[in-house]
Amino acid sequence: MGFRARKSINLGGGFRVNLSKNGVGYSWGVKGARITKTARGNTRTTFSIPGTGISYVNEVRKKTENEELHNLEEVDLYEGAVQSQSTENINVLNYQPAEYKELLDSLRRIQNINLLSTILIGTFILAISPIFIITGIAGLILKIYVHLKLPITMEYKFDEEAKHSYDNLCEIWMGLNENNRFWQTISESQLNERVSGGASRGVDRISSEAITKMPFFIKANVKPFGLKLRKQKLFFLPDKLLIISGRKVGALNYSDIHMGLGTTNFIETDSVPGDARILGYTWLKVNKNGSPDKRFKENRQVPVCEYGAVHIKSEDTLQVELMCSNSDTIKKMESFALKVFAS
Repeated sequence: MGFRARKSINLGGGFRVNLSKNGVGYSWGVKGARITKTARGNTRTTFSIPGTGISYVNEVRKKTENEELHNLEEVDLYEGAVQSQSTENINVLNYQPAEYKELLDSLRRIQNINLLSTILIGTFILAISPIFIITGIAGLILKIYVHLKLPITMEYKFDEEAKHSYDNLCEIWMGLNENNRFWQTISESQLNERVSGGASRGVDRISSEAITKMPFFIKANVKPFGLKLRKQKLFFLPDKLLIISGRKVGALNYSDIHMGLGTTNFIETDSVPGDARILGYTWLKVNKNGSPDKRFKENRQVPVCEYGAVHIKSEDTLQVELMCSNSDTIKKMESFALKVFAS
């Protein structure tokens, strides 16, 4: 039986420093709730009901370097593929044109005030003290004020033809959601064509979504359309592209953006969406002449699908790549896109 030495130093205000043979950890909390960062790097959250013995503990273990390397190999490497690289480039801090400075500063200010209201509301958790009841109520009042009084109104004036075109484009864009599958491509890797059905490029995809609901801090007299991506939201307003990432906001002129619409032939190794057009079949392990590579016992045929493809680019500062399962959606979009985006 080994000996265990541990010392806890109370710094006041709910803060403690924990000393053990593994190193130094720390924690913060009040009666019934505590967050602990252990010496091993784990994060432990504890909630309890005082006097009942009932508690809930959730601990997130820090991954070791070997574990992270193992996971990277599982996700990024595939029989002859090189390590994948990102296909998305959306750095909001790069999208700060001088003409939109006042607008972007105002949007950030509203978001900061909203964050403050959320923090104040969160002090209800500490309602064992009357002061926290007051701050919690103040947070609720501030939250209501932010949502009702502070949003910025954007008024756009159209002639009838321009308004009709914009509304049509919005409707067509939202048709992306009617696809059985709609993806954002987030990374790519170069493949060995002999073991990937003849494909030279492999991609990692996640589900995406076309959206119309604007964030609370913007009101507009038009129905905008946009994209919900992995970390950002893009909104295509009549005069600019608005990029939102958390409390960071940016904007781009359409003259600085190129949108490419088309189709791509994709070797699908997952289940084929019901609305996809299958162009033909190939073998998962294929010879240069297209015949199956008989060295692989479990070699199987895989379909080649025609998918719709969307590329949104702006020099080196913006890159978004999308795919949808029904290529007809893209063909409908093409006739309207040029009325909003520069070719």
